[in-house]
Amino acid sequence: MKTIKSKNLLAVLLLSATLFSCSSDDSKSDQVPTTEDGSKYVLGYQTATWNSNYMWSFESLDQLMTGTIDMTGKGIEQGGSYIPLANTMFACDNEVEGAAPFYLNSASKLVAGNRVFIESTFAYGVTDDNKLLIVGASWGGTSTDNELIIYDPAKEAITGRKFNNFTTTTGRFDFPTGVTVVGDKVFVSVFDRDASENWDIDQKKAYIRVYDYPSLNFVKRIADPRTTAVGMYYTNTGIIRTDSGNVYTFSSNAKAGGYNSIAESHSGILRINKGQTEFDASYFFDLEASSIGGKVLAAYPLGGEKAYIVYVPTADDTASWGFLNHTSYKFKSAIIDLPSKKVTQVTGLPGHAGDSYFGVGSLYTEGGNAYKAFVTKEEVRIYKINLETGVATAGAKVTGGGTDISAITKLKPRK
Repeated sequence: MKTIKSKNLLAVLLLSATLFSCSSDDSKSDQVPTTEDGSKYVLGYQTATWNSNYMWSFESLDQLMTGTIDMTGKGIEQGGSYIPLANTMFACDNEVEGAAPFYLNSASKLVAGNRVFIESTFAYGVTDDNKLLIVGASWGGTSTDNELIIYDPAKEAITGRKFNNFTTTTGRFDFPTGVTVVGDKVFVSVFDRDASENWDIDQKKAYIRVYDYPSLNFVKRIADPRTTAVGMYYTNTGIIRTDSGNVYTFSSNAKAGGYNSIAESHSGILRINKGQTEFDASYFFDLEASSIGGKVLAAYPLGGEKAYIVYVPTADDTASWGFLNHTSYKFKSAIIDLPSKKVTQVTGLPGHAGDSYFGVGSLYTEGGNAYKAFVTKEEVRIYKINLETGVATAGAKVTGGGTDISAITKLKPRK
């Protein structure tokens, strides 16, 4: 596996929070919002220049479905990648120490709070009590002592942290690809790799590390030989929890995800039932042998027991790391009812590129629809996907130097 260094690493040391000053969103969206509770939608506008990205708050999802979106010089200019979690839009900028959390103040204006200083954001998720759980790791494997961190957005402070050694055997360690929390248990998806530049990954099994919450004490590491390594580098789209509290893991086995595709292990979905800390032996969805006939690259929770997946047909899985670069336009989308394994193909959506490093926050759901920007060979455009029928409707075109919409979310004002 070829090593690709993320542009989104944060400061190495945890420091006292320092107030980060940034002008509030001075766009038209600062007017009184139309929602009854003062909520606003917020998106991240990605440009070709890493530190010239923009954050924009707006009133209605209808604004995503008509005309064009050109945020150059509008909204809040904030470099880095955007991660919407726990009623906060985090901006992870490697050129300034720390991640800036943006939120709506009591006047429904988008403002920045105190920076949070962590080593990295390789894995992140939300707890049942609306805290952010982060797994900080060393990208180069220079240290296998990784840190689990609990961040409280309401207090703008870290409220819990614990180191754990992710070493597996001599010269090898687990690298985090995602995390989810169900009740008093934390599930961290990982792949077992060595410290070389080639990232020799153990693809014979799916691995999950289990911790207690909120103590963050290590419980155990579980493995399943029915599929391969879970998740993908820096996307957090390999593990989700559904409304029932069940956890599902998504193993790629795709060259497009940076793996050495192996014939003896198919891309697949596993389940950990609520209240359990072992894989469900009765559940396995072999995606390559299913009607999808392909390999999952990213999974996004849709509410209920469904997931939206982006996948590559097996025959088209030829470009290494193709999902993290806009070089291939052969990816497809589908909606999966996870318990029944029913697949609904998304129609009306052209073959599209991958997500770069945008991850789970690049898809937003509301009112029975999913909203997401897709890069095709001709353009970048928002699509609305009906979650029952799978029919995609083309919306606003992204123009003005924008290369993508990296995040879409809805924020409620803090009182």
